[in-house]
Amino acid sequence: MEATLEPRLVMRGEEDEPFVAGEFFVAAYQRGYRWGRAEVRQLLDDIKAHARNAEKRRALPTDYYLQPIVVLKRADGTWELVDGQQRLTTLFLITKYVATKFSDAKLDYWLTYETREDSRDYLDTLDPDRRDDNIDFHHIARAYEAIVEWFGEQQSAGQAAIDLHSALSKWVRVIWYEAPEGTDPNELFTRLNRDRIPLTDSELIKALVLSHSGAADGKMGRQQEIAAQWDAFERDLRDEEFWAFLTRSTTRKPTHIDFLFESMTPHAGLRERPRYWTFGKVQEDIATRGAAEFWRDVVERHGLLTGWFRDRDLYHRIGYLVQVGDSIQDLIDAATTRSHSSFRRDLIRRTQERLNLTSDDISNLRYGKDNAKCTNVLLLMNVETVLASKDKGSRFSFHAYVDTWSLEHIHAQNPEAFGKETERRDWLRAHQKKIQETDWGAGQKSAVDGLLERINAHLELAEGKTDDAGFEEIFRSVLSLFSAPGADLADGDLHGLGNLALLQRDLNSKLNNAVFALKREQVIALDEAGAYLLPCTRNVFLKYYTASADQQLSLWGPQDQDAYYAKLIDKVKPFLHRDDTLAVGAQA
Repeated sequence: MEATLEPRLVMRGEEDEPFVAGEFFVAAYQRGYRWGRAEVRQLLDDIKAHARNAEKRRALPTDYYLQPIVVLKRADGTWELVDGQQRLTTLFLITKYVATKFSDAKLDYWLTYETREDSRDYLDTLDPDRRDDNIDFHHIARAYEAIVEWFGEQQSAGQAAIDLHSALSKWVRVIWYEAPEGTDPNELFTRLNRDRIPLTDSELIKALVLSHSGAADGKMGRQQEIAAQWDAFERDLRDEEFWAFLTRSTTRKPTHIDFLFESMTPHAGLRERPRYWTFGKVQEDIATRGAAEFWRDVVERHGLLTGWFRDRDLYHRIGYLVQVGDSIQDLIDAATTRSHSSFRRDLIRRTQERLNLTSDDISNLRYGKDNAKCTNVLLLMNVETVLASKDKGSRFSFHAYVDTWSLEHIHAQNPEAFGKETERRDWLRAHQKKIQETDWGAGQKSAVDGLLERINAHLELAEGKTDDAGFEEIFRSVLSLFSAPGADLADGDLHGLGNLALLQRDLNSKLNNAVFALKREQVIALDEAGAYLLPCTRNVFLKYYTASADQQLSLWGPQDQDAYYAKLIDKVKPFLHRDDTLAVGAQA
């Protein structure tokens, strides 16, 4: 038997609306009532704020869901309250107060604490002479005082009581979760409380779907089929490549299937989803259309997303758009309202709109002022390079890309980037070693020896004795030594796309402002070790783009930049505007 679930009003409302009723038993494995003034007031304030927000919208309040009340049926017909005693006891006390101001208010449930004799009687009377009989009665008395205080602060305590009665009997609901028969209440309590693992939207939705999918009609096979599909969908979404492709995230969650339901319940106009908002929307959908229709849509949504993931072209096009900020919900909406061919064309158009660049615009992009655009262009070059590969099994790894790559100069830029003396010394030592290991021509020996002497002299300065001018002179001499003939270090192209690549952030931090030869050495070592490298970054440092006749493996010069930039334009050209208004994708 699966768990059963339904939203229930706190107080009796319209006919046929389920509400909280019955006798609740709080077993000894639970701690007693411990809510204080802050928690009690927060609950009342939240309900009031929800009503006010609806009033501002000139609308009736939507259903407001409190945390689940987890119960287990006992042999005598009462309920064992496994989780939710703090909330349910507080709601009981609020209802008691409302009943003192509004005669229509009525209590339909009671609580009994196994560890407290006469606890039901005390809750019924709140006898002040017994408030200090035990710690639970003491906290209950203080909670009721906080409730009285809160109502006393309202413009009219009587009207506030009427408003609360309306809320509790019309739109404030608990999520009633009845655990399956045979559940060990101690183990369930431990999972929900001591381990701090709350019920997620998806767990509640699962109970709702299964409870509406055949048990009452004797169709246990249908429940088993849905349960098996559920597990398969969860497994698929836990695939790290699939998850990063859809969400631009590597963060693992307790359940990933929530993503499917969230994609089916858009929350336009809300900054964030309120607690159990997704569950509430699904519950409304099932109440309107039935569980079978809802689950059919879930299967279809899963099929759509896995279809994208398996289609090599769609995987790269959609994955790129998600990485640069497109909403997965917008993409889903576009896919479900267009033909397959039209949707593919739309992906080109969307990419074009995301870039919003012409060829002239790209040539003017610069590190420092256009970092986001530079990153988007370089990422697109990498994605398109993989997509164009003759190896049809190759795929760009969006999982490997998320949060691990940053924009970096291929060849060093300037000495101003070094804010600390220790960083300068580390840079000098690394380049001193590279200069000593490099075979220099006879005509360069004198200059190299002189440069090494200056480096040694700078490193021999006492700690804290910074020589800014001396370091800058050495820095520029090292750059000149490792620069190809004809390279102009003052040229603006130093900060253009022809001298930029996406490097792993940890490598970037270690080699910040290192010359090309030193970075190339490290990238090759990573490649040999089997590390994941972005394809175009790997190609740059292996001199893949430079014609063999022009190659100088330890240098990065104008001919290298020109060849690299030409390849970049070739890859991203289909996504550029032909002029300021004409989009290539719109002509497809």
